[in-house]
Amino acid sequence: MTAPGAAAKTQPVILVVEDEPEERFLAATLLEETGFRVIEAETAEKALAILRERGDEVSVVFSDVRTPGQIGGFELARIIGVTWPRVHVLLTSGDAGDQPSDLRVSATFIPKPWRALDILTLVEQAAGLHSDRSPVGDASAG
Repeated sequence: MTAPGAAAKTQPVILVVEDEPEERFLAATLLEETGFRVIEAETAEKALAILRERGDEVSVVFSDVRTPGQIGGFELARIIGVTWPRVHVLLTSGDAGDQPSDLRVSATFIPKPWRALDILTLVEQAAGLHSDRSPVGDASAG
């Protein structure tokens, strides 16, 4: 295991935005166990507050499309694209009505239920890390 101080300086920070505690815990645990630093938020509004304070640290935002409050995932992705253009956005949804064609910004869409390997691969790619994991569909093209 790597010393906490060493990992904290080199590993990308991932902001996980999910209102369902179990899903947020699962995503955060998966990413932390793989060596990422994780910040959690229950709403898009809270995520924006975190980005205002720590946007220079965050590499990737992994957010559900449907979050409580006035701002949803698609709008969050749009705001991030304008305000923090270097931050990569991964959006996920289990609602059949939420489709990748709804993205009007540069973000990657991941349908639920997602697999751990898919999330790890996409987060590593979005964070600029070279992944030796298998590519995931069209999302890894580029």
